[in-house]
Amino acid sequence: MSARFTGQTPSGLARDREAVWAAVDPWLPLAEQRLKQAERSPSDQARWRTNMREASRPDADADCLPQPDMVLLVSAARRLLRDLLEAEKPGPNVHEIAERVRRAIRDGDYPSGSTLGLRRVAQDTAATTLERVELALHDLQGEGLVTISPTRRTRVTGQATHHSRPEQIADWLHFLIRSGVYPPGTALPCLQTLARSLVTSPPEVVSALRLLADQQVLVVRHGRRAAVRATLPFPVAQPPDLDDLARKLRARAAPGPPPPAETVLAACRQTHAWWSSRVIPPPRIVDLRVHILLTACAGLVPLTAPQLPPSRDTQALLRQAAVTALASQPADESERTWRAACLGALVRHLHLLHTTPRPQPQAPATAPPVTANPCAGHPLGTPT
Repeated sequence: MSARFTGQTPSGLARDREAVWAAVDPWLPLAEQRLKQAERSPSDQARWRTNMREASRPDADADCLPQPDMVLLVSAARRLLRDLLEAEKPGPNVHEIAERVRRAIRDGDYPSGSTLGLRRVAQDTAATTLERVELALHDLQGEGLVTISPTRRTRVTGQATHHSRPEQIADWLHFLIRSGVYPPGTALPCLQTLARSLVTSPPEVVSALRLLADQQVLVVRHGRRAAVRATLPFPVAQPPDLDDLARKLRARAAPGPPPPAETVLAACRQTHAWWSSRVIPPPRIVDLRVHILLTACAGLVPLTAPQLPPSRDTQALLRQAAVTALASQPADESERTWRAACLGALVRHLHLLHTTPRPQPQAPATAPPVTANPCAGHPLGTPT
């Protein structure tokens, strides 16, 4: 097919996209069937939803959206067909592999702290493909039984959390919506931005969004950002005023000069590392880092607000950072560590926004040059 692509003109690109969609259309019913069969595996469900969304023809009401890039569209079509071929192979499915690993952890065959290689797990569970093993391990990470590093190294933690990760994320998003961070009728951030602010993988965020959609809190549609329903089954606070949030942050911030940027960024890295490796420090240590981040937030929110365009997304970002900093700390030590990591991600984002140079309007030719200290008034000291 790709040998026949014309792609030199808008009409040619439109014909090429139609050719790809025509090739994919016959396989979508089978992908839908695989999605239903994966109902007991959040990661497997996320795989099929992503495949179908990226490879299929856009909805009729999405005509105003940009057309997909041809390279990405062809890659998505190939990925869908490859995964459909993988699903035809015999052997246990993703849920069955996860259950066998779960039993091995419970029986002590995989001790806490040990590392798990994909091939070892495949051999122990009679899995026929490494793709299913990888998805099963992501499901177990959502339960808190294993952790997967950015280099894809899997380590056994051995203790499942009381709630699944999607449920935990859904509860926190529920709180942010009730607090007015995301008012009724507005869109949530895009999936990647939301996943970064929640220090969570996109498949787990997708599962959480689905839970909230089932609870009639969100509207989730293919190819669009999830949006808060205009009418909700619970009371919602008015969007908090940023000046009021800034006053509350200052009242709880540490007295004296603001912490230097090095200290704040170190706290951001520390909280992220704790959660990434599922290290649960004593609550007192976590609270010390949270207080550093709250103090930094007290300086960044009022200084960053005038620098950003007055859009709903930027207002929601500032509200989310302030509300996260002011929220009561949970009693559960694992959730406390996660919330600290979320706050660290938001503070780091605000710091980056504040320190990134923005284009200034050109001064008239007759105006004398103006020099200024770019770090003057910076709440974190000299940027690093």
